[in-house]
Amino acid sequence: MVAVLGVLVVLLLVILGVASRSTGSDALDIRAARPDGARALAEILRARGIAVSAAQTLPAHAGAGEPRRTLVVLEPGRLNHDELTDLLSQVWQGSDVVLVAAGDAVLDALDVGVRLSDDPPSAQDGVPRCALPEATTAGSTTLRGGRAYTRAETDRRADMSLLLCYGNPPAAARLAVLTPDVAAVPGGGQSGRLVLLGSAGLLTNQELDQDGNAALALGLLARHSGLSWITPVADASDGVGSRSLVDLLPAGVRVACLQVIVLLVLLALWRGRRLGPPVAEPLPVVVRAAETVEGRGRLYAVARARDRAADALRAGARVRLAERSGLPVRSGPAGPAGPAGPAGPDPISLVASVAERTGRSPSEIGSLLYGSGMPPRSHPGPGPVGHIVDQVQTRDLPPSPKWPSGASPGALAGPPGRRGAKPGRADADLLALALALDDLDRQVGGR
Repeated sequence: MVAVLGVLVVLLLVILGVASRSTGSDALDIRAARPDGARALAEILRARGIAVSAAQTLPAHAGAGEPRRTLVVLEPGRLNHDELTDLLSQVWQGSDVVLVAAGDAVLDALDVGVRLSDDPPSAQDGVPRCALPEATTAGSTTLRGGRAYTRAETDRRADMSLLLCYGNPPAAARLAVLTPDVAAVPGGGQSGRLVLLGSAGLLTNQELDQDGNAALALGLLARHSGLSWITPVADASDGVGSRSLVDLLPAGVRVACLQVIVLLVLLALWRGRRLGPPVAEPLPVVVRAAETVEGRGRLYAVARARDRAADALRAGARVRLAERSGLPVRSGPAGPAGPAGPAGPDPISLVASVAERTGRSPSEIGSLLYGSGMPPRSHPGPGPVGHIVDQVQTRDLPPSPKWPSGASPGALAGPPGRRGAKPGRADADLLALALALDDLDRQVGGR
Protein backbone atom coordinates (compact mmCIF):
# COMPACT_ATOMS: atom_id res chain seq x y z
CA MET A 1 0.00 0.00 0.00
CA VAL A 2 2.80 2.41 0.88
CA ALA A 3 4.57 1.59 -2.37
CA VAL A 4 1.42 2.28 -4.40
CA LEU A 5 0.89 5.62 -2.68
CA GLY A 6 4.53 6.51 -3.30
CA VAL A 7 4.21 5.75 -7.00
CA LEU A 8 1.05 7.87 -7.22
CA VAL A 9 2.73 10.81 -5.47
CA VAL A 10 5.76 10.63 -7.78
CA LEU A 11 3.48 10.44 -10.84
CA LEU A 12 1.50 13.45 -9.62
CA LEU A 13 4.68 15.46 -9.10
CA VAL A 14 5.86 14.59 -12.61
CA ILE A 15 2.51 15.64 -14.09
CA LEU A 16 2.55 18.92 -12.19
CA GLY A 17 6.13 19.55 -13.24
CA VAL A 18 5.33 19.00 -16.91
CA ALA A 19 2.25 21.17 -16.61
CA SER A 20 4.22 23.95 -14.95
CA ARG A 21 6.82 23.88 -17.74
CA SER A 22 4.21 23.91 -20.46
CA THR A 23 2.27 26.76 -18.85
CA GLY A 24 5.15 28.81 -17.58
CA SER A 25 5.20 32.56 -17.19
CA ASP A 26 6.74 33.02 -20.69
CA ALA A 27 4.08 31.01 -22.55
CA LEU A 28 2.23 33.35 -24.97
CA ASP A 29 3.75 36.39 -23.27
CA ILE A 30 3.95 39.34 -25.71
CA ARG A 31 7.22 40.38 -24.02
CA ALA A 32 8.91 36.97 -24.25
CA ALA A 33 11.25 36.09 -27.14
CA ARG A 34 11.31 32.39 -26.31
CA PRO A 35 9.76 29.89 -28.74
CA ASP A 36 6.52 29.73 -26.74
CA GLY A 37 6.29 33.52 -26.38
CA ALA A 38 4.32 35.93 -28.59
CA ARG A 39 6.68 38.88 -28.88
CA ALA A 40 7.08 38.56 -32.66
CA LEU A 41 3.34 38.93 -33.24
CA ALA A 42 3.15 41.93 -30.90
CA GLU A 43 6.03 43.67 -32.68
CA ILE A 44 4.44 43.12 -36.10
CA LEU A 45 1.15 44.57 -34.85
CA ARG A 46 2.93 47.60 -33.38
CA ALA A 47 4.77 48.09 -36.67
CA ARG A 48 1.33 48.37 -38.31
CA GLY A 49 0.31 51.12 -35.90
CA ILE A 50 -1.70 49.01 -33.49
CA ALA A 51 -1.32 49.76 -29.78
CA VAL A 52 -0.68 46.42 -28.05
CA SER A 53 -0.95 46.22 -24.27
CA ALA A 54 -0.92 43.34 -21.75
CA ALA A 55 -3.41 43.08 -18.90
CA GLN A 56 -4.75 40.63 -16.33
CA THR A 57 -8.27 42.05 -16.08
CA LEU A 58 -10.91 43.02 -18.59
CA PRO A 59 -10.85 46.69 -19.67
CA ALA A 60 -13.86 48.92 -19.29
CA HIS A 61 -16.38 49.31 -22.09
CA ALA A 62 -15.38 51.65 -24.87
CA GLY A 63 -17.44 54.84 -24.94
CA ALA A 64 -19.53 56.07 -27.82
CA GLY A 65 -16.74 58.20 -29.23
CA GLU A 66 -13.88 55.83 -28.45
CA PRO A 67 -12.35 53.56 -31.10
CA ARG A 68 -13.15 49.87 -31.05
CA ARG A 69 -10.46 47.38 -30.03
CA THR A 70 -9.52 43.72 -30.10
CA LEU A 71 -9.51 41.67 -26.90
CA VAL A 72 -7.42 38.49 -26.91
CA VAL A 73 -8.22 36.37 -23.86
CA LEU A 74 -5.93 33.49 -22.87
CA GLU A 75 -7.32 30.87 -20.49
CA PRO A 76 -10.92 32.13 -20.74
CA GLY A 77 -12.03 29.44 -18.30
CA ARG A 78 -10.61 31.59 -15.49
CA LEU A 79 -13.31 34.21 -16.10
CA ASN A 80 -16.62 34.02 -14.30
CA HIS A 81 -20.04 34.10 -15.90
CA ASP A 82 -20.49 37.87 -15.54
CA GLU A 83 -17.12 38.61 -17.16
CA LEU A 84 -17.89 36.37 -20.11
CA THR A 85 -21.26 38.05 -20.53
CA ASP A 86 -19.49 41.42 -20.48
CA LEU A 87 -17.16 40.22 -23.25
CA LEU A 88 -20.11 39.19 -25.37
CA SER A 89 -21.72 42.59 -24.88
CA GLN A 90 -18.52 44.26 -26.11
CA VAL A 91 -18.84 42.21 -29.30
CA TRP A 92 -22.26 43.76 -29.87
CA GLN A 93 -20.72 47.20 -29.32
CA GLY A 94 -18.19 46.70 -32.11
CA SER A 95 -15.11 45.20 -30.44
CA ASP A 96 -13.50 41.91 -31.49
CA VAL A 97 -13.09 39.22 -28.83
CA VAL A 98 -10.71 36.31 -29.46
CA LEU A 99 -10.98 33.41 -27.01
CA VAL A 100 -8.06 30.96 -27.13
CA ALA A 101 -8.91 27.27 -26.50
CA ALA A 102 -12.32 27.92 -24.96
CA GLY A 103 -13.87 24.85 -23.31
CA ASP A 104 -17.39 23.61 -22.75
CA ALA A 105 -17.84 25.67 -19.58
CA VAL A 106 -17.02 28.89 -21.46
CA LEU A 107 -19.27 27.97 -24.40
CA ASP A 108 -22.15 27.16 -22.07
CA ALA A 109 -21.75 30.50 -20.30
CA LEU A 110 -21.69 32.41 -23.61
CA ASP A 111 -24.64 30.46 -25.05
CA VAL A 112 -23.77 31.20 -28.67
CA GLY A 113 -24.82 27.88 -30.21
CA VAL A 114 -21.32 26.35 -30.39
CA ARG A 115 -19.97 23.31 -28.57
CA LEU A 116 -16.83 21.19 -28.59
CA SER A 117 -16.64 18.50 -31.25
CA ASP A 118 -16.00 14.85 -30.50
CA ASP A 119 -14.83 13.99 -34.03
CA PRO A 120 -11.23 12.81 -34.41
CA PRO A 121 -8.74 15.20 -36.07
CA SER A 122 -8.35 15.10 -39.83
CA ALA A 123 -5.14 15.00 -41.84
CA GLN A 124 -6.25 18.16 -43.69
CA ASP A 125 -7.02 20.30 -40.66
CA GLY A 126 -4.71 23.03 -42.01
CA VAL A 127 -6.95 23.72 -45.05
CA PRO A 128 -9.47 26.60 -44.55
CA ARG A 129 -12.58 25.02 -46.17
CA CYS A 130 -14.65 28.14 -45.49
CA ALA A 131 -15.47 31.53 -47.00
CA LEU A 132 -13.89 33.66 -44.27
CA PRO A 133 -11.76 36.30 -46.09
CA GLU A 134 -8.89 36.10 -43.56
CA ALA A 135 -8.75 32.32 -43.87
CA THR A 136 -8.93 32.42 -47.66
CA THR A 137 -6.02 34.89 -47.76
CA ALA A 138 -3.89 32.90 -45.31
CA GLY A 139 -4.51 29.53 -46.95
CA SER A 140 -2.96 26.50 -45.28
CA THR A 141 -1.81 26.95 -41.66
CA THR A 142 -0.52 24.82 -38.79
CA LEU A 143 -3.85 25.10 -37.00
CA ARG A 144 -4.23 21.34 -36.70
CA GLY A 145 -4.19 20.61 -32.95
CA GLY A 146 -6.08 21.89 -29.97
CA ARG A 147 -9.83 21.94 -29.63
CA ALA A 148 -12.39 21.60 -32.38
CA TYR A 149 -15.81 23.27 -32.50
CA THR A 150 -19.11 22.46 -34.13
CA ARG A 151 -22.60 23.85 -34.21
CA ALA A 152 -24.77 22.98 -31.24
CA GLU A 153 -27.77 20.74 -31.79
CA THR A 154 -30.08 23.62 -30.81
CA ASP A 155 -28.91 26.96 -32.16
CA ARG A 156 -30.32 29.47 -29.71
CA ARG A 157 -28.55 32.50 -31.23
CA ALA A 158 -30.35 33.23 -34.45
CA ASP A 159 -29.05 36.82 -34.35
CA MET A 160 -25.44 35.71 -34.97
CA SER A 161 -23.93 34.09 -38.04
CA LEU A 162 -21.38 31.30 -37.63
CA LEU A 163 -18.42 30.39 -39.84
CA LEU A 164 -16.43 27.22 -39.17
CA CYS A 165 -12.94 26.94 -40.70
CA TYR A 166 -9.91 24.64 -40.68
CA GLY A 167 -10.61 21.00 -40.00
CA ASN A 168 -13.64 19.15 -41.20
CA PRO A 169 -16.44 21.69 -40.96
CA PRO A 170 -19.19 21.63 -39.94
CA ALA A 171 -18.41 18.44 -37.96
CA ALA A 172 -15.15 19.73 -36.48
CA ALA A 173 -13.45 23.09 -36.98
CA ARG A 174 -10.36 24.61 -35.35
CA LEU A 175 -11.63 28.15 -35.91
CA ALA A 176 -15.13 29.49 -35.28
CA VAL A 177 -16.11 33.09 -36.06
CA LEU A 178 -19.47 34.46 -34.86
CA THR A 179 -20.66 37.80 -36.20
CA PRO A 180 -23.82 39.60 -34.99
CA ASP A 181 -26.38 40.51 -37.65
CA VAL A 182 -26.14 44.13 -38.73
CA ALA A 183 -29.83 44.67 -38.09
CA ALA A 184 -29.40 43.58 -34.47
CA VAL A 185 -26.43 45.88 -33.71
CA PRO A 186 -27.46 48.84 -31.52
CA GLY A 187 -27.42 52.09 -33.51
CA GLY A 188 -26.79 50.24 -36.76
CA GLY A 189 -23.03 50.63 -36.39
CA GLN A 190 -20.23 48.22 -37.23
CA SER A 191 -20.43 45.01 -35.25
CA GLY A 192 -17.54 43.16 -33.73
CA ARG A 193 -16.71 39.45 -33.89
CA LEU A 194 -16.40 36.61 -31.47
CA VAL A 195 -13.50 34.39 -32.55
CA LEU A 196 -12.99 30.95 -31.03
CA LEU A 197 -9.42 29.80 -31.71
CA GLY A 198 -8.89 26.10 -30.94
CA SER A 199 -5.12 26.41 -30.43
CA ALA A 200 -2.66 29.21 -29.70
CA GLY A 201 0.26 27.54 -31.49
CA LEU A 202 0.12 29.78 -34.58
CA LEU A 203 0.48 32.89 -32.36
CA THR A 204 3.83 31.82 -30.88
CA ASN A 205 7.27 32.92 -32.04
CA GLN A 206 8.07 29.36 -33.09
CA GLU A 207 5.14 28.87 -35.50
CA LEU A 208 4.29 32.40 -36.61
CA ASP A 209 6.49 32.20 -39.74
CA GLN A 210 5.16 28.79 -40.83
CA ASP A 211 2.67 28.46 -43.72
CA GLY A 212 -0.01 31.13 -43.51
CA ASN A 213 0.03 31.53 -39.73
CA ALA A 214 1.15 35.16 -39.76
CA ALA A 215 -1.46 36.15 -42.37
CA LEU A 216 -4.27 34.48 -40.40
CA ALA A 217 -3.12 35.97 -37.08
CA LEU A 218 -2.87 39.48 -38.52
CA GLY A 219 -6.25 39.13 -40.26
CA LEU A 220 -7.94 38.15 -36.99
CA LEU A 221 -6.18 40.61 -34.68
CA ALA A 222 -5.46 43.73 -36.78
CA ARG A 223 -9.03 44.92 -37.43
CA HIS A 224 -8.86 47.70 -34.80
CA SER A 225 -6.28 50.24 -33.70
CA GLY A 226 -5.95 48.86 -30.19
CA LEU A 227 -5.34 45.34 -28.88
CA SER A 228 -5.49 44.12 -25.27
CA TRP A 229 -3.64 40.88 -24.56
CA ILE A 230 -5.46 39.60 -21.48
CA THR A 231 -4.14 36.79 -19.26
CA PRO A 232 -6.49 36.33 -16.25
CA VAL A 233 -4.85 35.63 -12.93
CA ALA A 234 -4.27 31.95 -12.23
CA ASP A 235 -5.68 32.01 -8.69
CA ALA A 236 -9.19 32.95 -9.75
CA SER A 237 -11.41 30.41 -7.98
CA ASP A 238 -14.76 31.51 -9.39
CA GLY A 239 -13.99 30.92 -13.05
CA VAL A 240 -16.43 28.86 -15.05
CA GLY A 241 -13.62 26.51 -16.06
CA SER A 242 -11.99 26.19 -12.64
CA ARG A 243 -10.93 22.62 -12.01
CA SER A 244 -9.78 20.80 -8.93
CA LEU A 245 -6.57 18.82 -8.62
CA VAL A 246 -8.46 15.63 -9.40
CA ASP A 247 -9.79 17.14 -12.61
CA LEU A 248 -6.25 18.03 -13.69
CA LEU A 249 -5.12 14.42 -13.47
CA PRO A 250 -5.16 12.47 -16.74
CA ALA A 251 -7.90 9.90 -17.20
CA GLY A 252 -5.36 7.09 -16.99
CA VAL A 253 -4.33 8.11 -13.46
CA ARG A 254 -7.93 8.12 -12.29
CA VAL A 255 -8.52 4.69 -13.81
CA ALA A 256 -5.36 3.39 -12.12
CA CYS A 257 -6.52 4.77 -8.74
CA LEU A 258 -9.90 3.09 -9.22
CA GLN A 259 -8.18 -0.21 -9.96
CA VAL A 260 -6.04 0.13 -6.84
CA ILE A 261 -9.13 0.80 -4.71
CA VAL A 262 -10.89 -2.27 -6.14
CA LEU A 263 -7.76 -4.34 -5.48
CA LEU A 264 -7.59 -3.15 -1.86
CA VAL A 265 -11.28 -3.96 -1.33
CA LEU A 266 -10.79 -7.46 -2.71
CA LEU A 267 -7.69 -7.91 -0.56
CA ALA A 268 -9.62 -6.82 2.53
CA LEU A 269 -12.42 -9.25 1.75
CA TRP A 270 -9.93 -12.06 1.18
CA ARG A 271 -7.99 -11.44 4.38
CA GLY A 272 -11.07 -10.70 6.47
CA ARG A 273 -13.24 -13.63 5.40
CA ARG A 274 -14.72 -15.82 8.16
CA LEU A 275 -16.67 -19.06 8.28
CA GLY A 276 -19.14 -17.52 10.72
CA PRO A 277 -19.55 -14.89 13.40
CA PRO A 278 -16.68 -14.60 15.87
CA VAL A 279 -17.15 -16.59 19.10
CA ALA A 280 -15.49 -15.54 22.32
CA GLU A 281 -13.67 -18.48 23.91
CA PRO A 282 -11.69 -18.05 27.13
CA LEU A 283 -8.35 -19.76 26.88
CA PRO A 284 -6.69 -20.62 30.23
CA VAL A 285 -3.05 -19.76 30.48
CA VAL A 286 -1.02 -22.56 32.03
CA VAL A 287 2.54 -21.77 33.03
CA ARG A 288 4.79 -24.46 34.41
CA ALA A 289 6.38 -23.86 37.79
CA ALA A 290 9.85 -24.27 36.29
CA GLU A 291 9.15 -21.51 33.77
CA THR A 292 7.91 -19.21 36.52
CA VAL A 293 11.02 -19.82 38.61
CA GLU A 294 13.27 -19.34 35.59
CA GLY A 295 11.50 -16.14 34.61
CA ARG A 296 11.76 -14.70 38.11
CA GLY A 297 15.41 -15.66 38.23
CA ARG A 298 16.09 -13.88 34.92
CA LEU A 299 14.38 -10.75 36.20
CA TYR A 300 16.58 -10.83 39.29
CA ALA A 301 19.64 -11.35 37.06
CA VAL A 302 18.77 -8.45 34.75
CA ALA A 303 18.18 -6.15 37.72
CA ARG A 304 21.35 -7.44 39.48
CA ALA A 305 19.16 -7.91 42.58
CA ARG A 306 21.32 -10.53 44.26
CA ASP A 307 20.19 -9.47 47.77
CA ARG A 308 16.53 -9.84 46.79
CA ALA A 309 17.27 -13.24 45.26
CA ALA A 310 19.03 -14.34 48.45
CA ASP A 311 16.04 -13.17 50.54
CA ALA A 312 13.68 -15.13 48.28
CA LEU A 313 15.80 -18.28 48.62
CA ARG A 314 15.88 -17.96 52.41
CA ALA A 315 12.12 -17.23 52.62
CA GLY A 316 11.29 -20.32 50.57
CA ALA A 317 13.62 -22.45 52.67
CA ARG A 318 12.03 -21.20 55.89
CA VAL A 319 8.53 -22.12 54.66
CA ARG A 320 9.60 -25.62 53.62
CA LEU A 321 11.49 -26.24 56.86
CA ALA A 322 8.55 -24.99 58.94
CA GLU A 323 6.14 -27.30 57.15
CA ARG A 324 8.44 -30.30 57.66
CA SER A 325 8.99 -29.42 61.31
CA GLY A 326 5.25 -29.03 61.96
CA LEU A 327 5.48 -25.33 62.82
CA PRO A 328 2.96 -22.65 61.79
CA VAL A 329 4.06 -21.05 58.53
CA ARG A 330 2.67 -17.57 59.26
CA SER A 331 2.69 -17.39 63.02
CA GLY A 332 5.91 -15.51 63.39
CA PRO A 333 6.67 -11.76 63.19
CA ALA A 334 6.83 -9.82 59.94
CA GLY A 335 9.80 -10.92 57.94
CA PRO A 336 11.30 -10.37 54.45
CA ALA A 337 8.71 -10.57 51.67
CA GLY A 338 8.94 -13.78 49.70
CA PRO A 339 6.96 -16.86 48.77
CA ALA A 340 5.74 -17.10 52.37
CA GLY A 341 4.12 -13.68 52.20
CA PRO A 342 4.64 -10.67 54.47
CA ALA A 343 4.99 -12.90 57.56
CA GLY A 344 6.94 -16.10 58.17
CA PRO A 345 7.36 -18.76 60.85
CA ASP A 346 8.62 -17.88 64.29
CA PRO A 347 12.42 -17.62 63.89
CA ILE A 348 13.31 -18.85 67.40
CA SER A 349 11.17 -21.96 67.12
CA LEU A 350 12.29 -22.63 63.55
CA VAL A 351 16.01 -22.33 64.29
CA ALA A 352 15.71 -24.50 67.39
CA SER A 353 13.71 -27.16 65.55
CA VAL A 354 16.07 -27.28 62.54
CA ALA A 355 19.14 -27.34 64.80
CA GLU A 356 17.67 -30.23 66.79
CA ARG A 357 16.82 -32.22 63.66
CA THR A 358 20.20 -31.67 61.95
CA GLY A 359 22.50 -31.50 64.93
CA ARG A 360 24.04 -28.28 63.69
CA SER A 361 24.70 -25.11 65.68
CA PRO A 362 21.69 -22.76 66.14
CA SER A 363 23.89 -19.79 65.25
CA GLU A 364 24.88 -21.45 61.97
CA ILE A 365 21.24 -22.28 61.17
CA GLY A 366 20.11 -18.74 62.05
CA SER A 367 22.81 -17.14 59.89
CA LEU A 368 21.95 -19.43 57.00
CA LEU A 369 18.17 -18.86 57.18
CA TYR A 370 18.11 -15.16 58.15
CA GLY A 371 21.33 -13.73 56.86
CA SER A 372 23.22 -11.12 58.89
CA GLY A 373 21.22 -11.18 62.13
CA MET A 374 17.95 -12.61 63.28
CA PRO A 375 14.65 -10.75 62.77
CA PRO A 376 13.32 -8.80 65.77
CA ARG A 377 11.37 -10.73 68.37
CA SER A 378 7.64 -10.29 68.63
CA HIS A 379 7.85 -10.64 72.43
CA PRO A 380 10.40 -9.64 75.10
CA GLY A 381 13.49 -11.76 75.49
CA PRO A 382 13.44 -14.75 77.85
CA GLY A 383 14.14 -14.29 81.52
CA PRO A 384 16.46 -16.36 83.68
CA VAL A 385 14.09 -19.29 83.61
CA GLY A 386 13.87 -19.08 79.80
CA HIS A 387 17.66 -19.14 79.50
CA ILE A 388 17.81 -22.27 81.67
CA VAL A 389 15.11 -23.94 79.54
CA ASP A 390 16.95 -22.97 76.30
CA GLN A 391 20.21 -24.45 77.60
CA VAL A 392 18.48 -27.66 78.63
CA GLN A 393 16.81 -27.99 75.18
CA THR A 394 20.11 -27.45 73.33
CA ARG A 395 22.41 -29.42 75.63
CA ASP A 396 22.75 -32.28 73.10
CA LEU A 397 23.58 -30.00 70.13
CA PRO A 398 27.20 -29.59 69.00
CA PRO A 399 28.95 -26.35 69.95
CA SER A 400 28.84 -23.36 67.55
CA PRO A 401 31.64 -23.32 64.98
CA LYS A 402 34.54 -20.97 65.20
CA TRP A 403 34.05 -18.20 62.62
CA PRO A 404 37.09 -16.92 60.79
CA SER A 405 38.65 -13.66 61.84
CA GLY A 406 36.61 -10.70 60.53
CA ALA A 407 33.51 -12.80 59.76
CA SER A 408 30.14 -12.10 61.36
CA PRO A 409 27.32 -14.44 62.39
CA GLY A 410 25.55 -13.36 59.19
CA ALA A 411 28.31 -14.76 56.98
CA LEU A 412 27.40 -17.50 54.51
CA ALA A 413 27.22 -20.94 56.10
CA GLY A 414 28.33 -22.69 52.95
CA PRO A 415 31.25 -24.88 52.02
CA PRO A 416 34.51 -24.30 53.86
CA GLY A 417 36.04 -22.57 50.85
CA ARG A 418 33.27 -19.98 50.80
CA ARG A 419 32.97 -19.24 54.56
CA GLY A 420 33.23 -15.56 55.39
CA ALA A 421 31.80 -14.35 52.07
CA LYS A 422 28.91 -11.87 52.08
CA PRO A 423 25.72 -13.52 50.71
CA GLY A 424 23.92 -11.74 47.89
CA ARG A 425 26.97 -9.71 46.82
CA ALA A 426 28.28 -11.93 44.04
CA ASP A 427 26.98 -14.68 41.83
CA ALA A 428 29.35 -17.23 43.39
CA ASP A 429 28.10 -16.34 46.89
CA LEU A 430 24.50 -16.61 45.74
CA LEU A 431 25.17 -20.03 44.24
CA ALA A 432 26.91 -21.16 47.44
CA LEU A 433 23.90 -19.97 49.48
CA ALA A 434 21.50 -21.92 47.25
CA LEU A 435 23.60 -25.08 47.63
CA ALA A 436 23.81 -24.65 51.39
CA LEU A 437 20.03 -24.17 51.72
CA ASP A 438 19.40 -27.17 49.50
CA ASP A 439 21.74 -29.28 51.62
CA LEU A 440 19.94 -28.13 54.78
CA ASP A 441 16.58 -28.95 53.22
CA ARG A 442 17.76 -32.50 52.41
CA GLN A 443 19.08 -32.97 55.94
CA VAL A 444 15.78 -32.00 57.54
CA GLY A 445 13.75 -34.07 55.08
CA GLY A 446 15.92 -37.14 55.54
CA ARG A 447 15.62 -37.36 59.32
